[in-house]
Amino acid sequence: MKRGKLFYMTRAFVRLGLGPWRSEVEPPKGPTVYVCSHSNLRGPLTALAYLPFPTRPWVLHVFTDRETCRAHYRDYTFSVRFGLPKPLASGLAWAASGYVSALMGSLGAVPVYRGTVKAGQTFKASAAALRAGDSLLIFPDVDYTDSSQGIGEVYDGFLFLERFWRKQSAEPLRFVPLRLDRERKVITAGKPVQFDRSADWKAELVRVREALREEINEA
Repeated sequence: MKRGKLFYMTRAFVRLGLGPWRSEVEPPKGPTVYVCSHSNLRGPLTALAYLPFPTRPWVLHVFTDRETCRAHYRDYTFSVRFGLPKPLASGLAWAASGYVSALMGSLGAVPVYRGTVKAGQTFKASAAALRAGDSLLIFPDVDYTDSSQGIGEVYDGFLFLERFWRKQSAEPLRFVPLRLDRERKVITAGKPVQFDRSADWKAELVRVREALREEINEA
């Protein structure tokens, strides 16, 4: 996949803000889904800025379209979360939404339609990206505002990618956990986790989810 100029311009500023990080993550060998803690935006910023190969992040669909992005910033982010007056929230939302939605396109984000009838589109687009040789990057934290280094409770809906991938390949999809060491400023990868297709699906869903959490939280 090719990223756009806006991504590279933004990455330069993000790296200035984060300081120097090092990645010890090897490039993917085959279709891979990277799983990382959100940590109140620290995860996406660090991983996208310093992984030495491109990945396509899952992003809530409201941020991939300018109008839905503007409404979200106006009606929640700037007004409810930050407590700004409505006129100021509206002005900031108008300015921010144009940049953010364009950036999502520049970095090849996959829109996530969580809890809607369009949810299947996320998995279909993801499977197509994996078939094309792209890797995915997912931040499944339930509490994405938690700024701790590890990961707590996670949504497991993203693991249904394996169900879609079964139609594409005889090999199970590789889920690779990423760890962000803030003290050493290093990104490392834990042990890849794959589904056992001969085992019970529900039991495997729990096993894979918890294995990924344990790997991300390992010191």
